[in-house]
Amino acid sequence: MNQSAMELDSFLSSPRWDILQIIAKKPSSPIEIAGEIKTTVSFVSQQLKLLEAAGLVKKERTGAVEKGKPRTIFSLSKEIAYIIPLSHEFSKKQTIDLSRENKIILKIWSIKDARVQRIIEKFFWAIDDSLEEINGIYICLKDIIPKAYILSEEKKLTQKINNILKKLGEPLEAEVISSIEKLSVIGAEFFVPIYDPSELFKNNILLKGGDNKDD
Repeated sequence: MNQSAMELDSFLSSPRWDILQIIAKKPSSPIEIAGEIKTTVSFVSQQLKLLEAAGLVKKERTGAVEKGKPRTIFSLSKEIAYIIPLSHEFSKKQTIDLSRENKIILKIWSIKDARVQRIIEKFFWAIDDSLEEINGIYICLKDIIPKAYILSEEKKLTQKINNILKKLGEPLEAEVISSIEKLSVIGAEFFVPIYDPSELFKNNILLKGGDNKDD
């Protein structure tokens, strides 16, 4: 990307950061973005040009011809993380392109309890080679011992996960489920969805079931 990590500090200030957050949720038109952040379409279009020049967003034609339908929408050109580690041994600002595994690890690191972070990260790397058979991984923090719910149709996965838990020897429970609806009876507020590529948790649990907490 054209912007260095140091330049991103000032470049991604509001309102450009607000615009990126909207686009990250779903591709949007300048009119939609202007309505979200309560400003003019011309101002949003100007900011989008800067973001496009920086390589952060891309423009797409929708082909819409109906009145009121957006003809141009903007989406993220790629997914990145802006990392700022600060320690006695290492301090640096840098951007990294986000792989599937990178995104999962960042979500694990969002768990406040460092002990649970460590356990879940070890568990994830142990099942990473089976990720193609998994539709979602949802960590339940309702009880003292965390529990991982693995959404999959692969029946052999249960035995593999049981073997992994025995080998890890950590205070962690896990269960393979075939339907995400099972999580709704527990309560969405207790979950951290660390892998949810089809947004099943958002669409079937959060939007239908009553959780007011932001993940």
